[in-house]
Amino acid sequence: PDYEYLKKMLLEMARTGQNRAFQSRLDLIPHSIGGTEERISASGPSEVEFVRKLDADIQKVSDHYVSTGKALRARVRALEERYEASSVGKDGPGDDVAVELANEVEQCELLLLKLDDFVNLSYSAFVKILKKHDKHSSCPLLLAYCVKLQSQPFLEEKLTPVIMSLSNINAKLVGKETKSEAQFDPNQAGGTSFVRKTTKYWVRITDITRVKCMVLKQLPVYKFLKGENDSDRISSIYFDNDNLDLYRGRLHKTPGAIAVRIRWYGNDPKAGDTVYVERKVHNESWYGEESRKERFTLPEELVQPYLEGKLRPEGVRQVLEKDPSFKGDLDYAMELAREVQNHVLTKKLKPMLRTQYMRTAFQRKGDATVRASLDTELCMALEPVKPGEWRYKGGLLRDQICQFPHGVLEVKLQLAGGASTPSWVQDLLDTGMLVEVNKFGKFVHGLAALLPVTQVRELPYWFHQVNLDGDPEPRFGSAASGIQLDRQDTAGDKEMAERDGDLAPAKGGGHKAGPNQVIVYRYEPAQLSCLQFLGRWFLDMSMATNTGKVVSGKLKVEPKVYFANERTFLTWGSLCTQLGSIAIGILAVGFKKPALLRVGITLGVLTAVFFLYAIGVFHARALGLRMRSTQAPYDDRFGPTLVALVMVSAIAVNVYVSLMNTEIAEMMSPAKFN
Repeated sequence: PDYEYLKKMLLEMARTGQNRAFQSRLDLIPHSIGGTEERISASGPSEVEFVRKLDADIQKVSDHYVSTGKALRARVRALEERYEASSVGKDGPGDDVAVELANEVEQCELLLLKLDDFVNLSYSAFVKILKKHDKHSSCPLLLAYCVKLQSQPFLEEKLTPVIMSLSNINAKLVGKETKSEAQFDPNQAGGTSFVRKTTKYWVRITDITRVKCMVLKQLPVYKFLKGENDSDRISSIYFDNDNLDLYRGRLHKTPGAIAVRIRWYGNDPKAGDTVYVERKVHNESWYGEESRKERFTLPEELVQPYLEGKLRPEGVRQVLEKDPSFKGDLDYAMELAREVQNHVLTKKLKPMLRTQYMRTAFQRKGDATVRASLDTELCMALEPVKPGEWRYKGGLLRDQICQFPHGVLEVKLQLAGGASTPSWVQDLLDTGMLVEVNKFGKFVHGLAALLPVTQVRELPYWFHQVNLDGDPEPRFGSAASGIQLDRQDTAGDKEMAERDGDLAPAKGGGHKAGPNQVIVYRYEPAQLSCLQFLGRWFLDMSMATNTGKVVSGKLKVEPKVYFANERTFLTWGSLCTQLGSIAIGILAVGFKKPALLRVGITLGVLTAVFFLYAIGVFHARALGLRMRSTQAPYDDRFGPTLVALVMVSAIAVNVYVSLMNTEIAEMMSPAKFN
């Protein structure tokens, strides 16, 4: 869009007052087709002309996207046909043709990224100019145009089939040279098991296409279901009880904490379709045990009888024996079915949360050494099932749905022996497009976001890192360009405000009201007195005032934090040593003086109390760091505040006693009696 031209229109509308044309009831009366529009009007562009220009720019962006997308699809189809033609009767194309095809694939990826950047920049420009318009206009347009933009081709039509085609061509070209001897993941088709390390990252929505293209250079798309898109829909229903025992276990990462869920791929299952009953068990690797995921298949119509205990594990075994697609251990599956059913019945588990997302998996066929998956369109919703149902089939309210604003990338490594992490994984991390979120869980995040504070009081540590602007915190990359744009927009807003006569500040600190304009007064709290300020400050410093949800879960602890805890303890020890030395000195000097003796004893007792308090806080923090808990007293507001008050009180008492002794000495002096 022509952002600068639209901005100039807004400036001119503010100068001529056209931005406040729609503010009287005359604009709401009907018009006559028998009349004319020959009226005296202000000069400059009107709201109608601004809307007409905005619509033209939206149409221009849509036309460019449609034409470029069509050309890109045709180019990729021609590339596929060329590959097939050059591979007829051979194992693949010749070396020269393969190099040309690889270069063409790279050019298509660059064109795809340019188109993605064009869409993101255009949408940002539309939203920014609409915000600027609504800030100084009596006719708001932002929300209405956001709905309109969502129905435009550049936001509605996706190019995921192009990504899938590029992945297939690139996999065929790379497969000609690369042959892996690794085996399948045991969770997929059985084989040798390796220790798998999984790391999770948040990806900004505007970087999803770029991340996909970077991963495609190393790993092809691995499809679970048939289709032309590069991603598959995955749905899961998580179980918990009214006490949220499973939620708290997964939140605190308690050894042996479980998660029970039912998962399916594609559309909602019908009778005869297969679903997966899964159990995830968390264990700390430094305890010598590894976390694991176990599952078995079950027909959709048998899920509810199984959850109610009517279908016993022996019946599950009989069902699996008749399933030709099941290739696992029947004894192990029956034991797993018994344990999961025991969890459901004894813990009184019920469906609590549904997650749904589109997963793009990256993996070479037959090679589970390095795997990656990118989850987009992640949604979490409550599951208000009725008795006798294991999944909810009705409609949901808006408050029952949580849409996650980022993509979630998982990198899974199964490296045997002394194998090192592939270099491309580190290159992807160095781009700054990823933010590592240790132990992020969809189940924990969904319940924390959707359940009321009366049920959930503890939140995962990452919860407040999700903001409404679509960017995870800390911010991605450099913010210099964003600051520059903000300064330019602020200058433009100031210029429009100065040109807008009715909005200019009047003398005396008020605001001048124009015709048909309402004066809005801003509430300002009353000034607190000195004593009120000190009292409120002390209460805020010494007492926890949060009555809502609090952040909990596991912390990522660095080694320097342990040394920081020790340095804090040594600082307290130094303070207590000084106070103890002063107390001992006072006792030695004033052993026969009752007043000094009381001061020395009081100071010695306070020193011992402070030292014991410091030891307790030190051990509590050390334990919290070892357990990676967020509930330890890391921010000690009570201790330093108490020490400061005690020292101030001691000084005040000392001054008072000194003054009183001076007055008594003067009164008892011989000069008073002469």
